[in-house]
Amino acid sequence: MLQVFKKIFGDKNERALKSYWPLVEQINIEFDKLADLTDEQLTAKTPEFKKRIADAVTEIETDRKEIQEQLVSGIKTDSSDGEQLSLSDRHDLYDELDELDTEWYSTIESTLEELLPEVFAVAKDACRRMVGKSWEAGGQMITWEMVPYDVQLLGGIVLHKSNIAEMKTGEGKTLVAVAPVYLNALVGKGVHLVTVNPYLAQRDSEWMGPVYEFLGMTVDVIDRYEPHTPERSKAYKSDVTYGTNNEFGFDYLRDNSFVVDRNQLMQRKHYFAIVDEVDSVLIDEARTPLIISGPVPESDETQFQVLQPSVERLVYSQQKLVAGYVSEAEKHLKNRDDAVEAGDTKKATEYENDAGLALLRAHRGFPKNKKLRKVLAGVGAEQLKLKTEYFYLQDNGKNMPFVDDELYFAFDEKQRSIEMSEKGQTYIAKVAGQDSEMFVLPDLGDNVAVLEMETETLMAELEETLAADESLTDDKRSNKLVNDGRVIRNEQTEKKRQLYTRYSERAARLHAVEQLLKAYIQFEKDTEYIIEDGKIMIVDEHTGRVLSGRRYSDGLHQAIEAKEGVKINASTQTYATVTLQNYFRLYHKLAGMTGTAETEAEEFFKIYEMDVIVIPTNRPIVRLDLDDLIFKSRREKYNGVVEKIREYHDSGQPVLVGTTTVETSETLSRMLTRAGIKHNVLNAKQDRAKTEALIVSEAGQIGAVTIATNMAGRGTDIKLGEGVVEKGGLAILGTERHESRRIDLQLRGRAGRQGDPGESQFYVSLDDNLMRLFGSDRVAKVMDRLDMEEGAVITHPWVNKSIERAQKKIEQNNFGIRKRQLEYDDVLNAQRHVIYDRRNHALTGERMRGELMDMLQSMIDEMAKNHFADGTFNEMRDELLRTIALDFEVDLETIASLGEEGLADRVFESANEMYDQKRSALAKPFLASMKQVMESDDERKPEKVFVDFTDGTRILRAVVPVELAVSSEGQEVNDAMERSAMLS
Repeated sequence: MLQVFKKIFGDKNERALKSYWPLVEQINIEFDKLADLTDEQLTAKTPEFKKRIADAVTEIETDRKEIQEQLVSGIKTDSSDGEQLSLSDRHDLYDELDELDTEWYSTIESTLEELLPEVFAVAKDACRRMVGKSWEAGGQMITWEMVPYDVQLLGGIVLHKSNIAEMKTGEGKTLVAVAPVYLNALVGKGVHLVTVNPYLAQRDSEWMGPVYEFLGMTVDVIDRYEPHTPERSKAYKSDVTYGTNNEFGFDYLRDNSFVVDRNQLMQRKHYFAIVDEVDSVLIDEARTPLIISGPVPESDETQFQVLQPSVERLVYSQQKLVAGYVSEAEKHLKNRDDAVEAGDTKKATEYENDAGLALLRAHRGFPKNKKLRKVLAGVGAEQLKLKTEYFYLQDNGKNMPFVDDELYFAFDEKQRSIEMSEKGQTYIAKVAGQDSEMFVLPDLGDNVAVLEMETETLMAELEETLAADESLTDDKRSNKLVNDGRVIRNEQTEKKRQLYTRYSERAARLHAVEQLLKAYIQFEKDTEYIIEDGKIMIVDEHTGRVLSGRRYSDGLHQAIEAKEGVKINASTQTYATVTLQNYFRLYHKLAGMTGTAETEAEEFFKIYEMDVIVIPTNRPIVRLDLDDLIFKSRREKYNGVVEKIREYHDSGQPVLVGTTTVETSETLSRMLTRAGIKHNVLNAKQDRAKTEALIVSEAGQIGAVTIATNMAGRGTDIKLGEGVVEKGGLAILGTERHESRRIDLQLRGRAGRQGDPGESQFYVSLDDNLMRLFGSDRVAKVMDRLDMEEGAVITHPWVNKSIERAQKKIEQNNFGIRKRQLEYDDVLNAQRHVIYDRRNHALTGERMRGELMDMLQSMIDEMAKNHFADGTFNEMRDELLRTIALDFEVDLETIASLGEEGLADRVFESANEMYDQKRSALAKPFLASMKQVMESDDERKPEKVFVDFTDGTRILRAVVPVELAVSSEGQEVNDAMERSAMLS
């Protein structure tokens, strides 16, 4: 039925494109009209467009200005006697401002829609006029030869409409952004172009910058400058601002956490952002929040240092244990085969069960053990291990302890969890020279309950003893009960404190052991991280690049530092954090472009409300995508890869070899060196963006062999050298399937750009992580059935489908993780918005008076609620005196007639009047002092002065500009004090 509807109406993508094509035709009609204009006449279009946009919102901005002036003056506009704005009046005006903002954005958007054909045409003509001109971009001289194709204009429309344009590699995504950026930059709110690394931000700004500048736009890159410097502030004020997603996000956090002066703010309101490689930024990196952290007072790095030798011995002992289980499994499998040959089926079954248990224990103990992997590659071994695992997982895994208790610790590879057994706890306590109880958490709830029962028993016994003592008078008995009871309670409180301390110490110790075990079992050097200059540097699993400045959280980074014997850095605490999802949802308009987004279309829509629109290629894709080749072991696979590379190299056809880890890239590099094949390697160890881009750009030359981790070099085109087309174009060899289909598609997409020939193929083994964890059972069955010899290979479309199913499973799981993380962060985000909005109002002065009045009203409402029902009005009066120095005196009869709400309103009215009087009283003496400073002839007279305020318990320092204090009749001193109070 769905296919029938698609045939009649077309799918969502086709319908969207169909609605946009008429706009492309209009753009081309307008473009033809511009041919006879001089350069000056064309560039004069920019101020003309800006004026048309400004004219459309003039009335709205006039209304907005009038409301803001009213809020600043604090006086009603329709009042002849200068009546002050009430809190309710202010809220009404704030609501009006919000409605005007909504109307402003709506008007701007409809105006841009009207202007789109003309503006896109001007952008296209500007590109035409730049043809033949040369300039430096990304460290290389380039000659401009690009004029947008129709499909690129189509992509630009998609971006302007706040959607994602999926465009294949080599289709010119960088150029696609020019027209929508120019259109939206005319609004004057700034447009952000977000890239995945600083090199691409710098290169793209230099590459496209002359076009924007020709059109009268200013362009800059935030990554050129240090955070919170005047230069970076100036970059943010440009019409077009390039930068990396991390720097945009961190500047947002710094603006809203540490800034105490509005002039220090970097970012304007978030208007429009286009994210390049949008899937990498909003999907792959979305699981890692941006965090600004600082040192903690008490650090636990010594815990990792002390426990590391013991954990290392524990891991070594587990490795020996696992090796024993693997040997045991081999023996049982041989005995099984002998029993089968002898016709003893009962014995054969017993041996097979024993072998399955030994294999499962070995896998739970150390899944990456090389000997284990070799055994599992044998006929039927993987199936036997899986069958045994299914048996012990029945009934919610109640029999799994029988498997795990013989190990020191059990590792669930799919869940990535480690659990130490009693055997492991005893062992580590022994090698650490401590009692085994030191690695067991006490049951806090039960122990506290026992102490409380003990307290009750002791108190009951005390009462009984005192009651039986006839020598005591009632007063003495009562006093003794109080005093002795206090001693008992203090002793029991001390026992509780000791219990909590013991629990805390053991929890910290166990946590350190768990993180150290993870460091040894889950995290491999040159795969998850590298060591550079004595530091642990995280390698991005999606791009193969080093994530400079990033650290694993929760003590894991320190555990890896301890494992590798490098300096263990102190623990940190979070000062400010935001997920990339919630940062980018701040933008009024958000768009993205990439070569691979369709597989994540559901997530883009659900989280960001952006549709993925697949843009047709300018020329048909002729790249040949071959079915995967499946090998039994990694060794066989690598041999097959090297042989294929030799074949390509001998024929002169360039080949790009994609790997998932640094280790794999270096293994293949050593094999190629031994084979005498010249090649380039790109991985986290060599990842320096400019060099990276240069190597990747040369990967299309005759006979070139390039090994790259995942998507190193993404964003740089691989152009084919002379004679390469005749050789079959660029060949892509993937050495392993990635968890995400997108990453595989990105690798394939490096070949076949702009209708060039090319081919791609993945080499897969049953040892690969994806196959081992999610997809090997069915493939293993087939390979066993075929009784394939070493080095043999199978290829079939259903194998690809099987792998794709496994990838979909993982993608759904990862989407669930990101969705849950976003749901958790949404709670924080609501709080973050309240706090950040309040800080922003304090910094800018907008709505600050309303915020203060709201806080005062809330406090008074709470007081009235607490005291009215009880009739404790004297206590309320004392509290008002103590907190805001208001002496509120009203007789009980009046209070009763006012009611709770009326009382709160009356108190608020009095407090507000008193506050205004105090502001006035404070302003006068300061005004006189400021005038003296301003009128001084001293050349060293300050432009700003510090003013200290105190309430007797703490001091607030306000920074006051002298000239502004005088021009505001001293009110700036009050504003500075209020600002300082709200920001403290």
